[in-house]
Order: sequence, then C-alpha cells, then structure tokens
Amino acid sequence: MKDIFSGYEVVTYHEAKALSILMEHYAQSDMCGEAICFGHNNMTGWYYIAFENYSVQIVLDNSRVPMKLLWMTTDFETGEEEFFDSEEEAAAHLDTLE
Repeated sequence: MKDIFSGYEVVTYHEAKALSILMEHYAQSDMCGEAICFGHNNMTGWYYIAFENYSVQIVLDNSRVPMKLLWMTTDFETGEEEFFDSEEEAAAHLDTLE
C-alpha cells in the first residue's frame, strides 16, 4: 500500500476524484476530527481513509461505475475484514469485536 501524500506527489484526476469522495464521507461521519491517513492499495486498486485509532476504514472501489464506497472493519486478532454499506453498520460490528 502506498501513502499518496508522502512527500511531493503528482495526483491524477482519478486520485483527486477518489480523495474528494472519501473526504466528503469523512467530513459527514461521526469520526470526523479523528486522525487519519490516506492510501491506495495497489493489489485491489482501492483508495481508502484509515483511522489511526480505530480498526475501520472508508474504502472506495473506483473500478466500478459508479464508484462504490464501503466501510471496512478489521478484526486485529484474526485479520478478518468485513465490509458494510454504512458507518452505522461498521460501528455496530466494531462493538461486537471489543
């Protein structure tokens, strides 16, 4: 995975579009204000916002038309990832992991 904001990077139209969609959802989320990092998974092609203190990510699959936004949780004990259509569903699932 590559951090798309490490140092000076040239940002393509697709990266800028993905970031604008991710930032819009981040700004409207209950987690707005939490520390985040941006990235791109070269294996899946997905762009994401990862929260520094929570095992949740906002993931954008831009290989689809229209682009598909998902909320992903990770169980750090098993490594299992679950995908949800909303922040509320992801938060409820995180509560079951604690």
